This record gives sequence, structure tokens and C-alpha cells, in this order.
Amino acid sequence: MKWKNGKRALSFLLMGLLLLLFCCTKGSREDTQTIQNLRAFAKLYGYARYFHPSDEASQVDWERFAIYGAEKVKTAKDSKELKSILEQLFLPIAPTARVHFSDEKRDDPQSWLPEETKSLKVVAWQHKGLGFGSSNSVYMSIRLNRKNILTGGMGAGILTQGIGVISYRGKKIKLKASARAEVKGVGNQAQLWMRVDRAGGIMGFFDNMSDRPILAEEWRDYEIEGHVDDDAVMVFFGAILGGNGQAWFDEFQVLVMDENGQWQRAKINNPGFEEGEMDKKPRSWGAQSPGYIYKVQGENARSGEKCLHMESRSTTYSGQLFDTFPEVGEVINKELDADLSCSIPLALYSEKKKTLGKNESYPLEDLTSEMEAHDFGIPTADNEFVRLADVVIAWNIFQHFYPYFDVVDVDWDLELTSTLKMVLNDTNEEDFFYTLSHLVAKLQDGHGNVYHRVFMEQAGLPIKVDWVEDQVVVTASEDPNHFQRGDIILNIDGKQAEQALLDAEEFISGSPQWKRYKSLIRFGYGKKGTLAKLEVLKGDETFEVELKRSFKKMLAEPTRPRIQALENNIYYVNLDQAPWNEITEKLDDLANARGVIFDLRGYPKGNQEIICHLLTEKDTSSAWMQIPQIIYPDQENIVGYQKMGWNLVAKKPHIKGKVVFITDGRAISYAESFLSFIEHYNLGEIVGQPTAGTNGNINPFVLPGNFRITWTGMKVLKHDGSQHHLIGIQPTVPAKRTIRGIIEGRDELFEKALEIIG
Repeated sequence: MKWKNGKRALSFLLMGLLLLLFCCTKGSREDTQTIQNLRAFAKLYGYARYFHPSDEASQVDWERFAIYGAEKVKTAKDSKELKSILEQLFLPIAPTARVHFSDEKRDDPQSWLPEETKSLKVVAWQHKGLGFGSSNSVYMSIRLNRKNILTGGMGAGILTQGIGVISYRGKKIKLKASARAEVKGVGNQAQLWMRVDRAGGIMGFFDNMSDRPILAEEWRDYEIEGHVDDDAVMVFFGAILGGNGQAWFDEFQVLVMDENGQWQRAKINNPGFEEGEMDKKPRSWGAQSPGYIYKVQGENARSGEKCLHMESRSTTYSGQLFDTFPEVGEVINKELDADLSCSIPLALYSEKKKTLGKNESYPLEDLTSEMEAHDFGIPTADNEFVRLADVVIAWNIFQHFYPYFDVVDVDWDLELTSTLKMVLNDTNEEDFFYTLSHLVAKLQDGHGNVYHRVFMEQAGLPIKVDWVEDQVVVTASEDPNHFQRGDIILNIDGKQAEQALLDAEEFISGSPQWKRYKSLIRFGYGKKGTLAKLEVLKGDETFEVELKRSFKKMLAEPTRPRIQALENNIYYVNLDQAPWNEITEKLDDLANARGVIFDLRGYPKGNQEIICHLLTEKDTSSAWMQIPQIIYPDQENIVGYQKMGWNLVAKKPHIKGKVVFITDGRAISYAESFLSFIEHYNLGEIVGQPTAGTNGNINPFVLPGNFRITWTGMKVLKHDGSQHHLIGIQPTVPAKRTIRGIIEGRDELFEKALEIIG
């Protein structure tokens, strides 16, 4: 009897294990199918959006389509169902495209072509980098033989006014205004903004409504409430029109809470735009953003007779960007996923202002109606499909247009899979901020950043730290009771300080030297108000320190005057701080100096002309900045590059003495362009550490959920044609800081430069 019961128990156990195995396998299969569905959608999205030139595709709101499509494909049970969904999604906007099983015979790509083509025009995409519709950008994307609408703005039109707030220190402050907007598409929105400026040029309270933009077409009231810091000097406020569209503003008020808890109006100028002439810029307001029009209007004011109208300026472009373009009949055949592939024509004929190849079975109107009926609301990354859409959009932008995959060690296709898996495990926009940051970090692009409200809500500690002698060392402190120069941070929140840096660097894009610089800036950062627990080594003693994260400003170490005459006819010039007009006044002194130390541990202040006074002959390196010319997906067969340089010429007076430049890993982009001349033409010694290794104009874009991403859109080489990315400008005389030097308040890189001049 016992044996029978034992056999029954064993039988039930085996059945349970088999059932568990079946469930796990089934779940795994479902997860795999979900990822395949999303990968197939993502790849087809990129091919259709950026390379299929149909007029139908130009009418689609691609951001809404990404959200809608991610929701549609996610739950497809198998490849057959996925194929049907992809056809329903893409054939209305790419009628001549085909989605097929990878082992099927493809349709004849020429079957839709008309017999008579002499009178027809060719429509095809050309990309100079990737353009987002701005006429002021070095990047542009157009369809040949179409009127491409370009806006003059590169970001935002900004309305500004400021008032003194010394008498309001320590009080609550509120900005109120009425507004309405007519905007469409992600990143196009109106906002109010208010910023408190503290003594010493430090920013206090700031809010620009980026997380709650103005999108309504009817007049509504909006407000921002903040706090006037105890050392505040000014408060600036106004309105923003971000991207394209138009907006109206009226009834501005600044209110300050008195001792009785009552809001009292502060005096501001022309709050309702009643002063001044119609169709002119408003009086008493700053309104200078290029690419935007500011006009006082008398129609449909919220109150009184007038209001302010802001609108993005637009033009059309009908030419071609370069000579090469796809020919009609060129078709890409690409594998998607889930055993599916696609065939997509890269050029179409156009007749009577309409590209040919209509598919009667999949009318665009049906898709448009379904999308309009779908309630998207204001998209946030708390919505899973917004998160998935953002990955689809961002991954494709980099897949087809990021210019450094040839030198970056990353499997970008694998990153699509791993990022989609991460998104499926995210639950809110804070989770997704880190997922998106992790994806951008894989680019190893020092310009690669993700900006969002989650990032703005963080705060840190009242210290500045550096990586010195393999330790996290305090170099400046606003809390001398807890931290002093030379203190070593051993642990933070139970984690070794170095590991805390390494963990942060997982979400920072760029070279090792740039990642380390950024992780040091962000050391100790976390959600504002949370408690940080540190173990600090002071001399030979170890102390525990607990502080709330509340510090948001950038601390600086003591610096020299911007331009300083030293002993023995040696000059020091801080290129990070000294503007060109100040340097010009000292040019004769610099030219006749025995030696000049130029400090470029930062970002030049519009003073690159000093290079001309170091050159002895004309600059002949004119091809180190290169914008790729793209007509094929996946960066295959790049057809050329627009090549540029600075084309500098030698100028008098010539600086004849010994020249030394100081730099390190914080010098990026413009600073590296500057130093590239010093390196290439041997215009001086370079003391310090390698620069960031990232150069080229950034090319920002905005994703649904208001995530703003920056990245490098062009390739920059060294002047001899070799790799600059990730390498940077190398010092001719390497030099490092020491803990002893920090404690003693010495600038050891400056001392090395001085030693070289002798």
C-alpha cells in the first residue's frame, strides 16, 4: 500500500514538473514571439519611414504610428498573423512594398511600373545626415521633386522678461498666464517658463512645463509655482514655442506670497501686450529667437484688445542635396524577423503630383481613421506602447544615420533585442529613462544624452570630486563641516566609490575619459530628498557622513584671472572664460611674450581666432568634418560626404614665444576642433590628459513622452584623416593631479606648463 501511494506521489510530482516545464516553455515561446513581432515592426518602420518615398508615407504622423503599430503587433500569435498585421499597417503608406515569408518567391519589383515614363518625375529620398525639418541645420532630408517644408527654428522661440526679486527672497512665487496652441507632432508644443537666478550666476528654481506642455487649441489658464532662493537676484519668465506651429499668450502675472499667505501681484511690464503697435514685436519683452515670428495681434485676445502671437517661420525646398539618388526599379530586400522579409522600392514615379502604385486593398483613409479613433491622449512613458515606440524610433535613427558604427564596438542589432526586453520589464517613465539612457550609452557618443523630467528631479551633494590616484577625491566643498579638499570618498550607500562611478557609467555615452568625467560630475546624484550615506577618509581617520540630496549647482575650483601676466614675460589665457574681444586687447602682449599658457580644460568662448595668430601659413586641412550622403538603409553604400573644415588663415601679430595648451577629458567637440589645429600643425605642447573624443554638430530629436535625445550626426576625423572618435586629442606631455596637490591647492597641470616654458 505504501508503495502504491509512493508511486502515485511520484506520478503527481512528475506531472507537476512536466506542467511547470510546459508553462515555462510556453511562456518563453510567447516572450520570443513578442520580441520577434516588435523587431519585425521596428525594422520595417525604419525602412518605410526613411527610404520609401510615397506621398502616402509623407502624410503619416510617424510618432503616433509607432505607438499604434507597437500595440497592434505585440500580441501576434505567430508569423502568419504578424504578416497580416504588418500588411494592414504598412501597405496603406507604402503601397508598392511587400511583406513576405523569407522562403517565398518575391514579386517582380517592376510589375507596378507604367509602360510610358518619359513624362513622369522620379521621387526618392536623399539624406544629408538626417534632417528633422529645420532650414538652419547642417543636416537635411528631402524627397526629390517634392516641396519639402522646412522651418527656420532650431529648437524654440522664447519670450522673456525679468524683474529684480531681492525684496522677495525666501518667499513663494507664481507665474500665471493664458495660452492656446495649434501644434501637431511630438516635440511641437507651447510652454510657460520661470527661472530664479541666484548671486554669482547660479540658477535657483526653474520650471518650463516640459512635462505638462500647452497643447489645447482653446484659451486656458496655466501657472508655475516656485520658491525665491535666499540669495536670489532676478527672476526671468515668459513663454516658449517649441518646434513647429503657432501659439497665443495673454494676461501674464507674477504673484508673490506675503506674510499673511496672500498672493500679491508684482509689477511687470506690458503683461497683456496692450502697449505697442499691431503686427510688431511686443514692447518690454525679449523676443529674438531666429526662425520664429512674434506679433502683437488684436484678434481673439483672451482679455483686452491684444495678445501675443508666436509662429515658426517656414520655407520650402524643391532642389536636390547631391547628385546621386536611387533609380526607379531599385528595391531593397531585407529580413525582418519571425521568418518574414520585406521588399521596398526606393524610388517611385510621380504623375499629377501623386506617386504611382496605389494599393486599393489597403486604403490610407482606413488606417488614418483607425489611428484618429485611437485615444492616445498626451503620451507618457508610463504607457508601455509609448515606451516601445520610443525604442523603435530611436533605434532606427541611429541604425541608419549614426556615423561612427565603423569604430564603435557594439552589435546594434542585438541592442534592439535587449532593449525591447528591458522595456517589457519597465513599469513607468523613470524605469524607461534608464533603459533609454542605457541604449544611447551603447553608441559611445559623448554627445549622446537623454533629457527628461526624471533627470531634472535629481539632486546631489555639496561637493566636487575628481578621480585622482585611483580614488574619488574631494576637490571643492560648500559644506566644510563634512568635506574638505583632499578627503577621499571610500563608499556611498554601502557601495565602493569606484563601483558607484562604474555603475553610473553604464548609462553615460562616450569614451572612457568622457564617461569618467560625467560620472564624477554626477557622483552621489539621486532622487531629490533621499539620504546619502558616505564613508570618508580624512587623513588617517574614517568618518561616516549622512546628507540629504538637495544640491543642484555646479561647484568650481578656484581659478586664475581670465588673462594674467605672469613673471618673466609669460602670459596665461583661460580660453574657457576669456571672450575674443578681451583677448584682442592683449594680442600685442601675447605676440611678444616669452611664452603663453592657453588653458582649454573646458569649452572655448568663441575665441578660436587665436589659432590664426599661431599659424604661419594657410590651413589646408579642409575635409576633417564630413556629413554622410545617404540614399540606402543600414548605412550601406554611402554615396558620398559633404566635407568641411574651418579654412583658417595666418594673421598678424604672430605669437612668437613658446606656447603650451592645458587640457583634459572634459574638453569636447568645439574644444577638440580647436585643439585639432594645435595637434596637426604642432603649434604648441599639449599638457594634461586626452580630450573627450567626440566631435561634430549634435542633431537633437524629441520622442513621445517628452524625452529629448542628443547625438552626433556627422563624422569628424583628425586632420590627417585618421580616427578621432573615442581617441581625442592626445597630450604631448601627459600630466596628472595628485592628492597632495589638491590638499595644497596647487594646479599641477599649470605648473607643468610653466615648467615647459622654463
